[in-house]
Amino acid sequence: MTDRFTNPETGVFYNRLGLTDADELDRETKRLSLRRLAELAAGRGPQGDSFDAARLRATHQYLFQDTFEWAGQTRREGAFQGVKAADLPGIERPMHFAPYERIDERLNALGEQLKQENNLKGLSTPAAFAERAAYYFDHYNHVHAFREGNGRTLQAGFSELAQQAGYRVNFGREHELLNPARDQGIVSLHGAQHRGKDLQALRDLFARNTTPLPGPEAEAARHPSQACPLPDGPTPAVRQIEQLRELVAATPALQQLVAGMDYRRNQRADALLSQVLDIDRNPQAGLAQHGAGLQQLLQEVVQDKRFQDPASQREAARFGAALAVMQPPGPSRDVASLPALPITSPSPAGTAAFVQAAKQLVEGLEEQGYPGPADSLLRAAKAVDKSAYLGGANLQAVTEALARAEKIPALADDAAALRGAGRSLQEAQRTVAPSKPGQENGGQER
Repeated sequence: MTDRFTNPETGVFYNRLGLTDADELDRETKRLSLRRLAELAAGRGPQGDSFDAARLRATHQYLFQDTFEWAGQTRREGAFQGVKAADLPGIERPMHFAPYERIDERLNALGEQLKQENNLKGLSTPAAFAERAAYYFDHYNHVHAFREGNGRTLQAGFSELAQQAGYRVNFGREHELLNPARDQGIVSLHGAQHRGKDLQALRDLFARNTTPLPGPEAEAARHPSQACPLPDGPTPAVRQIEQLRELVAATPALQQLVAGMDYRRNQRADALLSQVLDIDRNPQAGLAQHGAGLQQLLQEVVQDKRFQDPASQREAARFGAALAVMQPPGPSRDVASLPALPITSPSPAGTAAFVQAAKQLVEGLEEQGYPGPADSLLRAAKAVDKSAYLGGANLQAVTEALARAEKIPALADDAAALRGAGRSLQEAQRTVAPSKPGQENGGQER
């Protein structure tokens, strides 16, 4: 599981402090970055009214200059995509952030739209500011530009944005609620038609912790004459980002339905996600290549007698609507079902090594009292044993199990063995089929 930001020998981020213990590095990173965060609040470091890719890179570099050798570099520099489980109790949905290839492009699009909205000046009440701030915070968070430190980078940026608009946002007051609120926005259970529900927690958090700044300059920034609402809604670039986000967010539920259709369920469900992420990376080419096949797969699900219940039909309709918005009208093409995995597979020895390492970690997790991650990992290992393919939902299960195990000293060796075996298996997959997107994902982003 390639991660160019992490030392493969220690499993710890490359850092300027020479630390090889993850917990110690985390403590020092927090201490040093919070000091830098206070300096930014005092007017030192990157300033200005642009909130584009260059600005966020500069902010990240300033915050983490004492710790990370790669401060200021986005996930693109490490070709790191990753997948992360949402911090939402009872909700098992993965969070897919923006494609690393599109990070700068999306940050610049958001920064340009924000500038057209006069950086949220002219919003005369905390509630009005919170409404738009939550909208933008969600979008910037979804880009998730950095391997580590996204939260502090956004806090620094939005503190500056709020100040320019005549407000102060206290991110420390209910800090424990921030991650669940922002994760809820990315998971987007309610869909594009009810986007306000997905942003409700984040919007309420901003509203409770936003206060007007005193003084004539702040009052002038809040005056309604400064307001520049978007007359036609989001710009074309941001509108496409929102459409792509909806398509990706609608995919996990459809994957679950596809996985119940036939004996090829794991391959077809993983291929579904892979193709949608292809579209997310390159909408025009991705739709041309996969659009008709996705439409056909959707029809199979809709017509399947097992999925006539309202919940299944609702999820299928959501995916169909998201795909229809992205896809230009035109004659449909007859295509076969989603392509199966390549005929050539990684070596049996590599697959066996991965499965053995996974089962060893399953035993350890069970002994340590974590039956949930153990069960998910065991099911993933069985699927990989059959298909010799590590990706999609199976990769998510492995990632979550490793994230849990690597915090338990007694499981460190087993976790390292599984990480190494998984990395080898994925390297073999890339050798066999380097064009399949979405299979380079490494560990979790934070």
